[in-house]
Amino acid sequence: MVSTHPPTNDPPFRTVAALLEQHRRATPNKPAIVDVERRVSMSFEQLAQSVETIARQFARRGVTRGTRVVLADCDAPDKLLLWLGAWRLGAIVCPLDVPFVGVKIARQLLDTIRPKLIVFPVDAVDPADTAVAAANVQVVRFASWASAGRENIGCYGDIISLEAGAHDGTPLPDGATVCTHRDIASMCCTSGTTGIPKIVVYDHQSYWLNGLDSIDLLGSSRDDRMLEYRSFDWYSAQILSFIPFLQLGSTLCVARRFSRSSFGDWIRDQRITVCAGVPTVLNMLLEAPLEVSAETFSSLRAMTCSTAPLSPVQWMRFEKRYGIRILNLYGSSEAGWMCGNRLEHRKLGTVGYPAAHIRFGIVDADGMPCAAGVEGQVVVDGDKLALGVLQQDGSLLPIRGAPLFTRDIAARDTDGFVRMAARMDDLIIRGGVKIVPQEIEDVMRTHPHVQDVAALGVPDPVYGQETVCFVVLQPDMAPNVEALRAHCRRHLPREKMPMNIYPVAALPRSARGKILRDALRQQWWGIVSSGPQLPEADQDQE
Repeated sequence: MVSTHPPTNDPPFRTVAALLEQHRRATPNKPAIVDVERRVSMSFEQLAQSVETIARQFARRGVTRGTRVVLADCDAPDKLLLWLGAWRLGAIVCPLDVPFVGVKIARQLLDTIRPKLIVFPVDAVDPADTAVAAANVQVVRFASWASAGRENIGCYGDIISLEAGAHDGTPLPDGATVCTHRDIASMCCTSGTTGIPKIVVYDHQSYWLNGLDSIDLLGSSRDDRMLEYRSFDWYSAQILSFIPFLQLGSTLCVARRFSRSSFGDWIRDQRITVCAGVPTVLNMLLEAPLEVSAETFSSLRAMTCSTAPLSPVQWMRFEKRYGIRILNLYGSSEAGWMCGNRLEHRKLGTVGYPAAHIRFGIVDADGMPCAAGVEGQVVVDGDKLALGVLQQDGSLLPIRGAPLFTRDIAARDTDGFVRMAARMDDLIIRGGVKIVPQEIEDVMRTHPHVQDVAALGVPDPVYGQETVCFVVLQPDMAPNVEALRAHCRRHLPREKMPMNIYPVAALPRSARGKILRDALRQQWWGIVSSGPQLPEADQDQE
């Protein structure tokens, strides 16, 4: 384990109330949150008042320090206001996307979380939403910031709104001491691509240190204008955009989802300096390039890329096409940021070097440190790791306090840059040869006919596993499997040649852009079971 030495001048933890009071005094009229879709903004003075208003309404409903509050199906920026209002009281925020996980799983998650209060949007009139709540859980609705002044919100029952609490005199606890860095801050569900999502528990220290790492990775300042269009249910969006905005007093521009048609306008009109990104968005902007002027992205210092692996081929294509510098980052729900490229210190095809507030190592099968250039498993430790995973019986399965073995395979070069290889679960082992899917995918992506690709291992009676590829072709491109095989033969050793190549319309991906390899394996089983099959790739005698 390599010990990373955090900066000695770290600012100490401060509560939401203390931070907002600082920002409202320093820059009361500065835009704090901007809704780029509705083209409305809230100043730091308005934000501080709104948070106090929401906190008083929460307090009247029994929310105090340690109370668990579920924010169900609330979109940004409403979710951010509610989140801050709950933290103003020292409450624990539990974001939950009911349509994404489904009503049945949502009920199971709520049985584990055991909240006191669930907040739904005022216009979420689908009975399936409120049906997830247990009989003993109070359900309220939040009248959107954008709905201020509507006359009919009273028909929805128990309402929290910025207007309803404007003259509420409910006393609030001392904002500076309402919680400490050791108090639980949130319980967040993972993406849950298989089975029931895990409920990861974080304290305020996790957020604070990961926010400081985001500021360091991006070189952020209070003058930045950050664009975030991912769901704030994602820990990545929380620690990349939300927390640094609070710490710095910068401007946070939000959209409910990515829009290719509006992306350029958002950047240009809001003078965005840093933008969040994921590989899926980069691919979308490459598949159907934007026709924009040279000034459109002139304010943009960098665009991040995280959540899923980024192909070096796509990285190069994107920077060449748009002139936007990509900062590829590496993190997880359990650890937060582990590595990242910096503006003045980055290397193509890597995730940069370790973050400041984490102990980072790459170890072999015996747990010994790997030499430079040698692949091994990533293991991390430190005070910013999540506290643990909430179990159904209410206990906590610890994460922090011991080295976390991530099951990610990586190598570090002599300059300290980390290059990710694969998940241990995704490795293809063919006749004892370990094959990293990304190596094959990167080769395939260099073919001009290929838009997207996924390689995976499938059972083989001789070698144990063989490699197959699912390929998405460029628009209007006719399949030519033999040309793709010839391309692979020129760039890959014979043991890494895909046995079969299957053109498909699209690859199955999670909401966060990760390839669902289990779904592809099921698709492969369907192909080989139904036949006829494509001819196998040429195999030399081994």
